[in-house]
Formats: sequence, C-alpha cells, structure tokens
Amino acid sequence: MMLAATVITATAQASEINMWREPAPIVKEGKFFSVIQDRGTLQKAVKSSNNEFLFSEKGAGVKPLVLIGSPVEIFEYLKKNETCGIENHLQEIPEIYMGITRYIPRKRFSGLFPLQDFLVQTLAQLLKFVPVGTVITDAAGIPADLKELYSITNSLKSTEKSAGDILYVKFSYLPEDGMQKIGSRSVSFGRVLHLMQNKNYR
Repeated sequence: MMLAATVITATAQASEINMWREPAPIVKEGKFFSVIQDRGTLQKAVKSSNNEFLFSEKGAGVKPLVLIGSPVEIFEYLKKNETCGIENHLQEIPEIYMGITRYIPRKRFSGLFPLQDFLVQTLAQLLKFVPVGTVITDAAGIPADLKELYSITNSLKSTEKSAGDILYVKFSYLPEDGMQKIGSRSVSFGRVLHLMQNKNYR
C-alpha cells in the first residue's frame, strides 16, 4: 500500500471524520529564483440540497472528494451515510472513480530550488492507489461481513475506532493510477460499502 502525499489540517484528524475537498497544488515564485509549492489545505465538503456531494464544472465541485481516517472510522462514516452519495453533473465525463492509499501528512509549503528539482519532486508525489476490494477489512483485520462489522463498531470506544493505519480514500471524476470506476452519474455510499467488501471487485 503506497503513501498519500497530501496535506491535511489538524482539525481533519478528529475522531468523527468528515468528507473533504482536495486542494490543487499551486506553484509560486519565491525569492532568489526559488520555487515554492503550496499544497493548500483540505476544505470541508458541503452536501447539496439533495443531500449529495457533487462534481460540477464550477465552484467546489471541480475538486475531488476525500475521506481520511482509520478503516473502522471510514466504514462507520459510509454506513451512517449509506443512503446518500456522490452525483456527477459533468456531461462529458460522468464517471466516478475511487482509490485508497495509506495517508501520511505533509507540510503545506515546500521550497524547491532549482526548478528542475521541483519537476522531479512533483512526479514523485503522485498518489498510487491500491485496489478497492476488501482494502478496509483487510487493512484492519476485521470481519468482511458488514452486519458483523457494524455490530462490532457500535461497541468500540472512540480511541479504538481511530486505531490502525490512517487511510486516504479519494473520489474523483478523473481516473488516477490504481483508481477504479465505481459508478456513472451517481453512486451511493451504500454501494461503495458493497464494493469494498466484495472480494471479486478488483
């Protein structure tokens, strides 16, 4: 499982996880011909009036959606929100993709000099996602049966729920290396849960 290279604010690591919008890195000129990369910070995603997260041509909807948390926390979020999901309003690219990788926080700013070093670093920071199937249950060593898993999570303390590797779950309308298509036009989080526990979904 590869490591994510996206910055997150401390508030995004609370015990109850949220859906976030992933920022697009911006390159800025610094002093003495230096180059600075600003990775930005995650912004909390807001649902539409239809109780869905949207991909759109303008506004916040152009940015990918991200969940960050332990395997149990991510499962619990998807379970609590299984009747809502993601809608893609982009006519020419209606697909919805998902990828999961291990998360390690990075600093928001990095000074890069000369420019050639920045180009090499940028290529090295591309996310590498792993197959979706069973990644949450495999990573946590917990039951693949969702009913059993749900009953277990209800009895866990918040500290127990946050234990284990922190995962970076990304939803996007553009595919990246290792991402898999999970829907077209719309997908519910209940459907996402089903795909995660389906051993044949690779």
